[in-house]
Amino acid sequence: MGLSSIAYANPIENKRADEIYQLFDSGKFLPDDEVSELLQEYKNSLASNDTVRQQLHIRLTCWNFPYDTSEQMKTAVAYADEYLKIYSQPSPSLIQVDLQLCKSWYLHYLGQNSSLFSILDNAIDNAYLLEDPRLIADGRSIRGTILSYMGNFSAALEDLITAQNLYETLNIPYWANVNLSELANSYRRFGDATTALKYQLKLEQVYLKNKQLYAANQTNSEIAMSLEELGRYQEAIVRYQKTRDFWLKEKEFIAAADTSISIGGNLIHLNRLDEAKSVLEQAEKQIKSDNEGSYSYMNLYLAQVHYQLNNNTQALTYAQKAETAFRYSENARGLNKALRLKSQIYQGLAQWLEAYQSLSAYVESHLALDKQTMSDRNTEMQTRFNTNKIQTENDLLVQRDKDKEQQLQIMQRNENMQIIIIILVAIILIIVSIFAYKQLMRKKLFRRLAMTDELTKLSNRRDTYSQGQHFLKVAQLSGKPFSIISFDADHFKQVNDQLGHEIGDKVLVKLASICASMMRDTDVVGRVGGEEFLVLLPNIDKTTAIEIAKRLIETIAHYDWQQIAPNLAQTVSAGVASYSNEVELSPLLLKADKALYSAKAAGRNCVKAE
Repeated sequence: MGLSSIAYANPIENKRADEIYQLFDSGKFLPDDEVSELLQEYKNSLASNDTVRQQLHIRLTCWNFPYDTSEQMKTAVAYADEYLKIYSQPSPSLIQVDLQLCKSWYLHYLGQNSSLFSILDNAIDNAYLLEDPRLIADGRSIRGTILSYMGNFSAALEDLITAQNLYETLNIPYWANVNLSELANSYRRFGDATTALKYQLKLEQVYLKNKQLYAANQTNSEIAMSLEELGRYQEAIVRYQKTRDFWLKEKEFIAAADTSISIGGNLIHLNRLDEAKSVLEQAEKQIKSDNEGSYSYMNLYLAQVHYQLNNNTQALTYAQKAETAFRYSENARGLNKALRLKSQIYQGLAQWLEAYQSLSAYVESHLALDKQTMSDRNTEMQTRFNTNKIQTENDLLVQRDKDKEQQLQIMQRNENMQIIIIILVAIILIIVSIFAYKQLMRKKLFRRLAMTDELTKLSNRRDTYSQGQHFLKVAQLSGKPFSIISFDADHFKQVNDQLGHEIGDKVLVKLASICASMMRDTDVVGRVGGEEFLVLLPNIDKTTAIEIAKRLIETIAHYDWQQIAPNLAQTVSAGVASYSNEVELSPLLLKADKALYSAKAAGRNCVKAE
């Protein structure tokens, strides 16, 4: 992951230090020796009173620790903790947030995913409080990447898409490409490998054109994964072999062994079992248990090879190692595969009760992952659906499962009957799960249509006013501030008349995207008219709301609108109003409208407040 690049108004000039900093933030690959030399040169060039760059040096150092072993990653975490204590106040601060992001990233590599989200979520919340779009983009990109790895695809896509919009708005192409790569990986893991492959092939060409060979190699490996998902196993093997050759040339033997594991998995799909066994056993000499991700899949594939070669005892040993590793790293997708394979191995060993127990554990884990994915999608819509019917169906499934278990105990002497029972239970669970999923998706669709503006995907007028009334009541009861920003596009009729309604729609979509990316998760941005937007800011006073509105107007004015149409320039005007003693939302809206009219009268592209 990358270092957050913050623009500072630094009165102390130091061109060489700034060159080194930009080199790191560019994403260019640097060998470990060169990294150490550059960090030392950066530190030695700093004046004693250059506190801004001294903090940047601390952040650079954190992000650039080697992380080939778990001990190196633990050292990086300890470094972040040391400076988080030193810079605990004032809070939040730029260095504090960036160190939290850095620590979270290394904890992810250590497989400690359950403990990192409190740190990571706090860092992102603080980035919003600091109103720093680059830190917000980095935080949400990191969180999206980790959520995608853990199987929480809906939440991952929400974070990664938000980060992508911010990177593109900030015109940071390298990190936009890195984030796009993670977005493609999420689509692949989510089951849409075709979309993932489309993005990855374009990224590969960009990296090759710019001679970014390490990035191109990484993308080549991700293309292989997508080809694998699409069942194009021989093409995937060719891609993986290209990646392995690259790492061997660079003498990165652990990375080469990790790629060999993927080759072995594809050889299994092609039933070339002896080749797969040989490749995986060579990788086993390099991959140790502290490399959780590679270690878990290596053991899974070795278990699968031995199972298909009828070496069930050896297969079981590897399957158990894989299960343990997947549980430690909280990889739900991998755990499902290991549990299912264990059930098949136990069947091969004629251990029917163990086979049933493994299959039951697989079904339980699979349903838990489905439930988590559905919950994430509900969160995207900021609502909960009535799940009573689904809960009833699940209760019935639990009861059926208990009944089947009793039948299994009665019929243990009849091995063939036990297998039939397991298959029937699995079929019933799949059918009911599909039905429950379709019911939930139908409810989600109806809710989205009722609450969302079709063009911009923001809250529509009805939903925005409803949430505004709620925020107003909270302000009345708690005594906390509540502000709103009403803004609309300047001279928008001219855009439609001169450039056409299609360009006008694109302008509205981009205005919505820019505004939404700058607000907190707790804020609401809605489209309440043709080119009219309303921003709800709970717990924000008038002074802060005016500053937010000014930043919004400045960001929109400086956006490169010629990406949409030649010679296009677009600005907005905004009116700000804050709760005083209003009982209903309407008077507050009138105040904001009056302020907006004042902004229009003052020449547009400005903010006025009532």
